[in-house]
Amino acid sequence: MRILSVASLGFLACSAVPAAFSDDPPVAGARGIGDPYYPDLGNGGYDTLHYELVLAVDPVANHLDAVATIDAMAEVSLASFHLDLAGLEVEAILVDGAPAAFQRDGHELMIEPERALAGGSRFQVVVRYSGSPQTVPVPGIPVDGVGWMHFEDRVFTLSQPSGSMTWYPVNNHPRDKATYEFRVTVPETYVVAANGILVSNEEREDGRRTFHFRASDPMASYLATMNVAPFEVREMEGPGGLPLTFYAPIDAREGALDDFDRTPELLEVLTEWFGPYPFESCGGVIMNESFGAALETQTIPVYGGREAGIGTQVHELAHQWFGNSVSVDSWRDLWLSESFASYAGWLWREREDGSEELDARLRRQYEFLCRRGDQAPADPGAERLFGLGVYLRGPMALHALRLRIGDEPFFEVLRTFAARYRNATATTADFTSLAEEISGADLGELFEGWLYGSEIPDLPEAELSCAESDEGNG
Repeated sequence: MRILSVASLGFLACSAVPAAFSDDPPVAGARGIGDPYYPDLGNGGYDTLHYELVLAVDPVANHLDAVATIDAMAEVSLASFHLDLAGLEVEAILVDGAPAAFQRDGHELMIEPERALAGGSRFQVVVRYSGSPQTVPVPGIPVDGVGWMHFEDRVFTLSQPSGSMTWYPVNNHPRDKATYEFRVTVPETYVVAANGILVSNEEREDGRRTFHFRASDPMASYLATMNVAPFEVREMEGPGGLPLTFYAPIDAREGALDDFDRTPELLEVLTEWFGPYPFESCGGVIMNESFGAALETQTIPVYGGREAGIGTQVHELAHQWFGNSVSVDSWRDLWLSESFASYAGWLWREREDGSEELDARLRRQYEFLCRRGDQAPADPGAERLFGLGVYLRGPMALHALRLRIGDEPFFEVLRTFAARYRNATATTADFTSLAEEISGADLGELFEGWLYGSEIPDLPEAELSCAESDEGNG
């Protein structure tokens, strides 16, 4: 199904921003953004500002016809630049309204505009492409592949860390955040769920429907999502009138949407801990029963059919602050996202079951760490990015900080961190220096031991030590 003609591609380019020029010698933009774990992800030389994705999806045939319009700013004078796009056929590219030459090398889409782009100038890229998207494998990720997932007659997108390039051309790294707009056309019996606010849902003359979503807050590429299925939709209102929208396939387990009845309460509690909710909407998508994972896609987390329990929701909603609004500057900083969301789950259990239950949990987890390993959460290595260090030792590090400095300074650290780096990226050093700034304490030894050390540190405030464990660190 091909609805986008060359004429329509030209029409989209009519509003392109004219290129500016300078006498600086133009250079080739880097093919990677410089991430230590994934050096080929992302691209250098420019800053993406906005993506508009016009997508025609056939969910039965698993076919996509698309036009991506990307507004960006050249950081240096560019003779060429890169986008990331895996598979799919590129049919034409325009840069500032003029046809551009391009080449493919794996997932690298190398673009040479007709004239060089001056450093400091805005430019617009229009890419027309099509095909049958597929997932991409990622070493160390506990699923077969990430990105565009096709299940018989429906599509879901879960892209951490690199899967966005399976369905649109992108500067594929959280360091380059941008705003988004989605215009998705699907058969009339299908519903689209995507990030942000649903602007319109219009029936076309050919019987299909076009759903228009707008995500006005900056977003890391892996957090973009677009899901197509025969969804049942439920709308609710959250704290302060926040619009909440939830989606579940019409053949999902009975009462699937009831899983979200406590979302307004969860958001109120998270706001008490972390500060104001950072986005303009919230919600959730339940996907196939056969998929056993969840992802914190911005404003609208996607849950596997069995994964929408309260604990998982707390985790994914906490990510809206830590991971989404405050994003990691490089993938080695992932603990700033996953450990914080995991610790939110600990806080929820403390709230629901009391401090004694948290103390018992802490003891069990500490003894488990003593027996099982020394994986440090900060800079764990790509193969252990989603491992024990990030999901267990990282939350333990946050609890150790809380015990050392006290509850009031600890939650002030979390709220200040969320506010100071809202809509931006942060590093581990940003967090540790902020904790010292607010607490007035020298926390170097604590952070060195918990975040980087080869052994599990003692936790004297809780009277815990691996040296006193029967198993030790073995």
